[in-house]
Amino acid sequence: MIQRTEKGFSLIEVIVGLAIISIIIVAMSMTITTIVTNSQGTTERSVVLRQVQNAGYSISHDVQMAENVTPDGTGGFPLTLDIPVDTDQNNDYSVDYLFDGDKIIRQVYDSSHTLIKETVVAEYIDVDETTFTALDSNAYELTVRASTGEAVAERSYQVKQRPGPV
Repeated sequence: MIQRTEKGFSLIEVIVGLAIISIIIVAMSMTITTIVTNSQGTTERSVVLRQVQNAGYSISHDVQMAENVTPDGTGGFPLTLDIPVDTDQNNDYSVDYLFDGDKIIRQVYDSSHTLIKETVVAEYIDVDETTFTALDSNAYELTVRASTGEAVAERSYQVKQRPGPV
């Protein structure tokens, strides 16, 4: 009688083990791919929404403070706002909002119209879909649309100038 003293796995056991490991690896790779893809889409949506909110907040805030609002050109941009600081006009400043490619730029000028500050307010802006229109003498509607990749965000803001001193 021959006794086997060899220890190990049979060919069938090895094949079954490899099949199980392959199934687990395929499932894990599909899950990781889905997570990465969804994460990038969520990130893009967050980015464009934040850009729209930045533009809406900045422009709305300045319009509320402005004494004169002058929308110009197609869609109301460039937009010029004259902002008083006090009763002395020498302290007043003006703010221009304009497009630079797909960005909204905020330029601040002193009373002698010298540029003192320039800031990028928002990026990824759809210039043709972003508008500033007058509703009446001191009420305006700002519509901002931004997009990148598959993500799109659009918001409309209605803003009124604050009444001046009586």
